[in-house]
Amino acid sequence: MLVLFFTALPTFSQADYTTMSFPPAHEIFAPLQADPTELHFGFQFGFPVSQQAIALVDAGDYLGLYRWALGDVGALQLNIGGAVNSRFDATTAHNLQVIDYYGNVPLDLRIGPFSSRSMFYHDSSHLGDDYLREKDIEDENNSWNALREILSLQACKALRLYGGYTWAVTTKPDWSGGRQAVQGGAEIYFNTAEHSFWHPYWANDLQAWQRSNSDVTWVSQLGFKTGDEFSRGRGISYYVQFQTGPRYEGQFYTDHETIWGVGLKFFLSDQLLSPAKTPEPPPAAPPAPTTSPVPAQ
Repeated sequence: MLVLFFTALPTFSQADYTTMSFPPAHEIFAPLQADPTELHFGFQFGFPVSQQAIALVDAGDYLGLYRWALGDVGALQLNIGGAVNSRFDATTAHNLQVIDYYGNVPLDLRIGPFSSRSMFYHDSSHLGDDYLREKDIEDENNSWNALREILSLQACKALRLYGGYTWAVTTKPDWSGGRQAVQGGAEIYFNTAEHSFWHPYWANDLQAWQRSNSDVTWVSQLGFKTGDEFSRGRGISYYVQFQTGPRYEGQFYTDHETIWGVGLKFFLSDQLLSPAKTPEPPPAAPPAPTTSPVPAQ
């Protein structure tokens, strides 16, 4: 069985990685599909159980800064990223509830089917002005700086597994419950054809933070992405999602809720999990036909 498993692992051509400045941001470590804190562009309508509907608007991505090719072994890459994640009441008033600002600096590594992300990140969470007026309260600074490590295995084209650990180095205010978190997840891709323009998937993410009594937040996302060929690169994902457990927004991490939602995500990167190929030169023009001189009459 072990032989069959390892022979089924996808092969990667590490020789195609080259040392460069400003490389594509998502070739080394692919985005986590069901992690709400993953930087992305998108919006979602959510329907919390026993509460009014909400709207989530997220805008963020990574920029590749520098890549070191590790010979025929793999590649190491430094990125920088940021995001703004906001939550509104899905009513005619569209009141802003909360907004979180993320600043991420990940160092990504890929060796064959394995990839890892070692990241420092900052999250600053703020209550919306509409929410402050509605509740007649003042905003309190809620932010933290954290180190995060994620290890991912692309077991085959159809299955990705990952696990991670987070430690909040500093928090404001202090988290009396603890600063550590663990994470795990799986992503299943149902169409691995080489030439296809739709890619259904099912992604699950679980996280447990000490600050929330180690209660688990489970996110399950079922959707499909339209895009070029088989990849997880440029395209649009249409999905339905179920989420239950403590909230991720810094201002509300002590609150628990269950949400059903529908949404869209926009992927702008053209290259994920495959080294960018060197463009092939255009074919040379055929030589002009030669004509024999016409003999004089």
